[in-house]
Amino acid sequence: MNFWSEGLGDLELVMGLDRSKLQRQGDHILLTGVVDAPAPWEYEVRVQYDDWLAILRTATRPETGGFIAREVSLGSVADMAVSIVRFVVLLAWHRLLRVTGVSRAGPAAPADVKSGSAPH
Repeated sequence: MNFWSEGLGDLELVMGLDRSKLQRQGDHILLTGVVDAPAPWEYEVRVQYDDWLAILRTATRPETGGFIAREVSLGSVADMAVSIVRFVVLLAWHRLLRVTGVSRAGPAAPADVKSGSAPH
């Protein structure tokens, strides 16, 4: 993921978001990692429920769908579809565990959240 702001001038910050570490901290998920360029430095992103909702609402806008349909390869669209299905299945799995009382611990351990696998 790349970030740009007027305060950075012509610089763009490049984050390896797919390599970030995930952990639950209070009422949010904490993503930590290192910016790849222009110079390595640590970052921390706190994502709360309202943030996830905003991301999903942005992803489901007609403009976003049109952009992805025009600009993204069919293989990448297929990868996105698999990720969406995985996301929905994980939500259903964790909700089922919570509703049935099997799990009261909250989200899975960081390794489980990052890998997308359900706890054993």
